[in-house]
Amino acid sequence: MRKYIFLKWCFGILFLFNFNLFAQKRYAFQRYLMGSEFNIVFYAANDSIAKVASDSVFRRIEFLNTVLSDYLDGSEANQLSALAGSEKWQKVSPEMFEVLSNSIAISQKTNGAFDVSIGAITQLWRRAIRRNFFPETAEIEKNKTTVGYNFIQLNAKNRSVKLLKTGTRLDFGGIGKGYAADEGIRVLKHFKIVRALIDAGGDLAIAQPPPNKPLGWAIEISSGLKDPTKMQTIFLKNCGVATSGKTYRYIDHNGKRYSHIVNPKTGVGLLNHVRTTVVAENGTVADALATAFSVLGIEKSKKIVKKFKPIKVWLLEQNKEWKMEFD
Repeated sequence: MRKYIFLKWCFGILFLFNFNLFAQKRYAFQRYLMGSEFNIVFYAANDSIAKVASDSVFRRIEFLNTVLSDYLDGSEANQLSALAGSEKWQKVSPEMFEVLSNSIAISQKTNGAFDVSIGAITQLWRRAIRRNFFPETAEIEKNKTTVGYNFIQLNAKNRSVKLLKTGTRLDFGGIGKGYAADEGIRVLKHFKIVRALIDAGGDLAIAQPPPNKPLGWAIEISSGLKDPTKMQTIFLKNCGVATSGKTYRYIDHNGKRYSHIVNPKTGVGLLNHVRTTVVAENGTVADALATAFSVLGIEKSKKIVKKFKPIKVWLLEQNKEWKMEFD
């Protein structure tokens, strides 16, 4: 009799667990933020929780834009850039300090292929692409002298930052959306929502998989070329994904196509790069590494990729292709 009651109790608990699992409903929300379309997909118990949770995610991302944007007048990033070379330590928000700390760590491991101090150069290329003119060599050389992650000093004790070089400008375009997506996942977890995916304009932060999909979320990875053989679907969970390429933003000059992705060392847009996709531990790392590996190219990326684990890389250049653990 006791055995029967125990089994009945266990069955009841299992039934309730499965009922709650199946009772969760799929929700999707969309908003244009940080210059990109943010799509949130998650499973929650009811409409009320889903609405409050999604609104909280979007508010968080809106706030991060005021911290990281170099387009927004009065943003924390622009205020910090304005103090470059002044020898002043500036106390910053926890978010700014965290992103800068992560950025410098990745810069060190990639030998500067990823560098958030590249703002003066990226602004030059933005204007060039928008107005369809190739930057003057003298301008490139001048702005290039302001770039260097070693010009960024951090003081963890009082959470302050100093930019040593006059003219240095911060640009978080290569890490900001990945970080924002990660923060969105963190907000959802606060509401006990753990089965979620956030797409920040192509940069993904992925939590636990949908109900009854133990392999993970189905993510379509493309080379960006009109070739069906250069596409595949992979299943992912608890990670980040980012893709960089010159599909939409580039400039043609003297028969060559220059990407909007700029090499911090040369100050010039990439020529041979087509597309890079990275799967990493979170959206922040994936976002930064997609830029870094694009700049480094296949051969140099192979030499440093072991510094980052677990990781998947698909790097496509004009005449070469490299897939690491993508099959």
